[in-house]
Amino acid sequence: MSLDWILLGLRVLATLILYSFLGLAVYIIWRDLKSAEQLATSQIQYHHLRVLTPGDDHELAVGDMVPLQPVTYLGRDPDNTIVLNDSLASNRHARISRENGVWWIEDLGSTNGTTLNNLPVSKPISLTHHDCIGIGSSRFQIELER
Repeated sequence: MSLDWILLGLRVLATLILYSFLGLAVYIIWRDLKSAEQLATSQIQYHHLRVLTPGDDHELAVGDMVPLQPVTYLGRDPDNTIVLNDSLASNRHARISRENGVWWIEDLGSTNGTTLNNLPVSKPISLTHHDCIGIGSSRFQIELER
């Protein structure tokens, strides 16, 4: 066997190893991006309000899921994140916001007030999973599970 055939064999082997390594690197990057995308999607889906009682609002039904934004305004005004067609809700009734991983609710000086677990909200209060929020004649359950 001549030296030329040995060198050719080594070149082919080196090329196969190089392409295998590159293919493996591309696969690992693709897999990591896919899992990061799934993680981001799953976290977004679990922060929402579940409608318990829609009150006067004919747009909402019992069991509807309303997604929460990092800052969510609730009230009758069309500029709110969640518009409530409830005669007992104020134009800008309440705010639900997330700060440092904690969700908070605050009444924004509404006429009829906001309740959290049937207690009036007079200052910003932190929320926990399954808390009940009352705005006008509407009731919502907050769902924050990850």
